Amino acid sequence: MKLETKRLVMHTIDLPLIEAAARRDTQAIEAIGFNTNGEWPTPDFYEAIPYFRELLVRNQGTKGFDSWIMVAKDTQEIVGGIGFLGDPDPNGIIEIGFATNESHRRKGYCNEAAHALLNWASGQVNVQRIVARCEPGNIGSAAVLTKLGFRLDRKDAQYEYWNYVPDNRQ
Repeated sequence: MKLETKRLVMHTIDLPLIEAAARRDTQAIEAIGFNTNGEWPTPDFYEAIPYFRELLVRNQGTKGFDSWIMVAKDTQEIVGGIGFLGDPDPNGIIEIGFATNESHRRKGYCNEAAHALLNWASGQVNVQRIVARCEPGNIGSAAVLTKLGFRLDRKDAQYEYWNYVPDNRQ
């Protein structure tokens, strides 16, 4: 699956790409068709690779409610990752997360990609609410979430919890 914005193409991650990421094999990533400066996968995504691999195997591929990469149209470079932490739960809730490679921060990529992915998810009949969380003090993520229309729900020592209700579900 893929989604396009003005500057980005978001691709769902498939097993060959996740295996290359697990090995941090930049040559294999480039052989698949993406450029990389070695920053992707980010540490958080790298830790989550076993989870996303299992999700792809269990679902026999992607349903879109898993991990995506953000690719700059002009360079075909992976500039970050975005996606969901799995299929909607029984209440129709999904959790979104995103991270931009350090050299590509403060360029608006997360906002652009998340806006497209939120529009896609909001059009799925089984999605009722989208949530997110970020660490307290993560000003960049909080700013993106606010700009996208998320509302801060609550905080604890570990996370700030955010809610987004698609327009067509309010």
